[in-house]
Amino acid sequence: MVTSVPMFWVGGTPGSGKSTIVRRLARELDLALHPVDAYTYDHLERLGALGPPLDEVLAFGPVAAADDFERTSALRLPTVMDDVRAARVAGVPTLVEGPQLHPGAAATWSPIGAIWLVTTAERTRAARRQRLVEGDHAARFRVEALVERDQLISARLRAAASAAGRAVVEVPTDVEWDEVVASVRTAVNTATAPFARLRPGRELASRRRAENDVVHRQIVAHERHIEATLPAFPYACVCGQSGCTDTTPATSAEYRGRG
Repeated sequence: MVTSVPMFWVGGTPGSGKSTIVRRLARELDLALHPVDAYTYDHLERLGALGPPLDEVLAFGPVAAADDFERTSALRLPTVMDDVRAARVAGVPTLVEGPQLHPGAAATWSPIGAIWLVTTAERTRAARRQRLVEGDHAARFRVEALVERDQLISARLRAAASAAGRAVVEVPTDVEWDEVVASVRTAVNTATAPFARLRPGRELASRRRAENDVVHRQIVAHERHIEATLPAFPYACVCGQSGCTDTTPATSAEYRGRG
C-alpha cells in the first residue's frame, strides 16, 4: 500500500535525538515535517482507546509492554498515513518521525527512505527524566518501567531493520551529535534529491505555521490531561525564508496569545 506522498521515515527510541534532528533537517532542507507523537491526542479522539491504560500494561512487565506498544503502533499507522496524505504539499517529501514507525511496516507503506536511531538505557532514562514536569507525578513513577520496555523495543528494531535491509544509527551515551546528524542528513538528502522542496514565501510559511498549530494542540491537550503547564516549546519560525532553522520558544498560553 502506498500513500502517494513521498515520505522519509525516522524511527527509534526516546533519547536518540530523532525528534530534534528531524525538526532541524526539515527546516534546513525545506521539507515537510510530520512528528507522529504530535497527533497522539488527535488519534485518541478519532480512534478511541486502543487498549488498557499505560500503567496497567507496564505492570505486566517489559515484554508485555513492548508487545502492546507494537500492537497499538500498528493500529495507529493507517491513521498516521491518512494524516500525512491529507497534509501533502505539491509532492514535497515529508519527514515522518516517531517511535511508532517499524521497519517491518515500510514494505507496506513504501517510504522513499528510512532510518532508525536507537540508544542506550542511560540516554533513554535521561531523556524521560528531562521531560518530566511539575505535577505529572504518575510519569515519575513509570520512568524505569518505560526504560526497560524501550530497551526491548530497541533490540527488536535492530533485528527488524537488519532483516529489512534498513539503516540503523547507534546513539551512544556519550554521543557526538554532529556525527549522528550527518548520518541522518546524508540518508535524507540521498532519498529526497529527486523531489521538489517547499517554495520560499507563502507556501513555506504556511506549512511551518500548520506544523506549529499541530504541536500546540498536542501540548494543550497534554496540559489538560496532566493538569500542569509544560515548558516553552521551540516553535518554528514562519518567516518563509528557505533554510530558516530559527525558533521562537513559547508556552501554550504565549502561542495562543499570538493569534
